[in-house]
Amino acid sequence: HKQAVQQISSQLLYLAKKARAANISVTIDAEESERLEMSLDIFSKVLSEPELKGWSGLGLAVQAYQKRALSTLHYLAELSRAEQCIIPIRLVKGAYWDSEIKRAQVNGLDNYPVFTHKSATDLSYLACAQFMLSKTGAFYPQFATHNAHTVAAILTMAKAKPAYELQRLHGMGEQLYRQLQTDTQGEIPCRIYAPVGNYQELLPYLVRRLLENGANTSFINQLML
Repeated sequence: HKQAVQQISSQLLYLAKKARAANISVTIDAEESERLEMSLDIFSKVLSEPELKGWSGLGLAVQAYQKRALSTLHYLAELSRAEQCIIPIRLVKGAYWDSEIKRAQVNGLDNYPVFTHKSATDLSYLACAQFMLSKTGAFYPQFATHNAHTVAAILTMAKAKPAYELQRLHGMGEQLYRQLQTDTQGEIPCRIYAPVGNYQELLPYLVRRLLENGANTSFINQLML
């Protein structure tokens, strides 16, 4: 663990300094629950580096289906206060549900690290969103979702709140976000994510997306046309 944190932190710091010089942000993606503590160790270590002092471009993805999601945000709020910077947080619902459940079963765990019902994950997402919006000086909220109900709830909670953005995957949620842009007159930024790479790099990503949500087949169809 210690060696991995040291080596990955060194590489991330190198990338973060390059990103800061180029005036672009970097967001660390979320991984399986067993890597959460390591991810937080790496993120905290790099964020505290003197070379990044005063920079608010290093962000982290947080998965709402993890039962530790809200506690993770509490930790990150304290980290923001300690480092005196704003942390961009990309809130997602999660992408490893099947493997998380299977790993917990194989290991004979007493409980699952993630919620087992979609309704619980949806509720956790809204609780996390509310907390993020309440920490005006700690986070730049980035809400990644293709769920119309979730988007509506965020719009309601975010009234009179500081800057935030919504995010979607290329090929998904186009109609929803088109309507959103019309209704809000383009006042709410929307970031569109798309994978970049060759065949060997893209295939695992696309398969994971298919497992995560069958609706992602629309992206596959567009890619193959």
